[in-house]
Amino acid sequence: MKESKAFDPDTLWAQQGYYPPRKGNEIKILIDGQVAYQEIAAAFRQAKKFIYLTISYGAQDFLLVPGSGETLFDILRSRSKDKVDIRMVVWQPAPNTADTIPDQKIPGVNDGPGSIQARWDKAKGYIGWYSSPHGHFEPVFLYFPAKLGCHHQKTYIMDDGEDGSVAFVGGINPVQAYWDTPDHDSLDARRVDMEKYPDRLNGLEATPPLHDIFYQIKGPAVGDVLANFVQRYNGARFRHADVTSNVVPPVTSEQIKKVDNGTEVQVLRTIAPGTYRHRFFVFVRQLLLWLLGSLVPEAYRETRHGDRGIRELYLNVLQRAAEAGEGSLVYIENQYFFDHGVISEIFEAAEKGAKIIALLTSKPDEGLLQGKVESLIEKIIANYRDMLQLVARHDNVALLTLGNCRPDPRSSGKFIFSETYIHSKNIAVFYPDGAVMTGGSANIAFTSMWFHSEMNIAFMESDLIKSWVAQLWREHLRISIDEAMALIEKPDDALTFFRAQADHNHSALTQGQIPEGRVFHWQKTDFPARHLAGINLGQVKIGERCS
Repeated sequence: MKESKAFDPDTLWAQQGYYPPRKGNEIKILIDGQVAYQEIAAAFRQAKKFIYLTISYGAQDFLLVPGSGETLFDILRSRSKDKVDIRMVVWQPAPNTADTIPDQKIPGVNDGPGSIQARWDKAKGYIGWYSSPHGHFEPVFLYFPAKLGCHHQKTYIMDDGEDGSVAFVGGINPVQAYWDTPDHDSLDARRVDMEKYPDRLNGLEATPPLHDIFYQIKGPAVGDVLANFVQRYNGARFRHADVTSNVVPPVTSEQIKKVDNGTEVQVLRTIAPGTYRHRFFVFVRQLLLWLLGSLVPEAYRETRHGDRGIRELYLNVLQRAAEAGEGSLVYIENQYFFDHGVISEIFEAAEKGAKIIALLTSKPDEGLLQGKVESLIEKIIANYRDMLQLVARHDNVALLTLGNCRPDPRSSGKFIFSETYIHSKNIAVFYPDGAVMTGGSANIAFTSMWFHSEMNIAFMESDLIKSWVAQLWREHLRISIDEAMALIEKPDDALTFFRAQADHNHSALTQGQIPEGRVFHWQKTDFPARHLAGINLGQVKIGERCS
């Protein structure tokens, strides 16, 4: 057997990415909406100088902490009265799109001095070649109009109330349906938007439980998340120049103090080519700065050629898994599985002996424009389905999804089964001599990897990655942290365990029996509709389990 190269982080970072890896950071994983938005709400209240938000999907009436009565905009308006500089850049979709905040009058926003300053930004489309850097398929020429583009990043950046800054990068949209707890209880009405669904049972029938992740960051990498905001805000299409002003970065990566014994982090993006072109006077300003020997801030660099740092890192870490072969474990959570280039690399890794465990949404965006677009991509790329089936049938691959089960309060001994919508976008790769993890807003989809605006973070601290994946497996498999850690150490055993649970749970679902955990087969599981008529939610014990 050919001996693989030693683990070398420098070969895995995105070399063409917009921002470099930065040492000295503290990162925390925030699993599911309850924990994530508790932390974000607390950070909003601690900030004394600035709060900057990047929003794709969102709702004005979103409750970060259900039961508090304070919406997202209630908190922001309150903080703006405390003279905190609050700004947001918001995606303005071309066609009307559900769960977005259109460019319109919002109380306290663009309302004169001291108010929240907001700009809206339309996304780019894509015209050009779609190719595999390792030659796994022939290049395809594609045209996607701007109406199909999306500014998909979800970030929050603020000062920490003292001398530092903090950023949150992830995938959870500020929409009530995205808020959830690790119990993923089908009858938890805190997930329901009461304005949209005055009847909470109707809301629960229409809103499956949802799993997602945010990362909290302190240290120099925060400066890159901030630089991205500055670039997007200052370059936004709808600037409202009469009531908003360009933002000057309050701090840069170089000015942010490193955390002792911190983690090296790279902030990764997808940005469509030509999204933020410089005006002539900005170019002249940069030229003068360069001639004077000054360093042009990252936020002002040209992105004429775009940024595909997320895709580059995905391909790097998967190619390394193929080189390492046996003993490597690739763990994926993602809403989509439509990027042919990434799937080809997954197949190559499996062929060389790496074990692949992928948790995927059973029916992503079913009935919505987004889902139809991604299905269209499958048809355009003629050999996508063939490659997908090769991956799905591979002995070293398990393609799975998540479901949940809770006692039915209407009938003793009966259960309510439901899908758990997987909205997280993460990949962790364990090699025999190291590990890497990346997560954020980017789906395994052509759109996310090529021209949607996306943001991920990546890091390579093995013990931390192992600990966090073990936390995820504890939630999904209903096992202990110690059991999860032991499985991570033995990729063959992990693959076998996931498959066995999916087999058992498939039988349990069809027979109305108690499942072992929450893992089901991706392609052959059809979860029943949530028919909840007759349930008195006031008498329901939230978080009650089948077992």
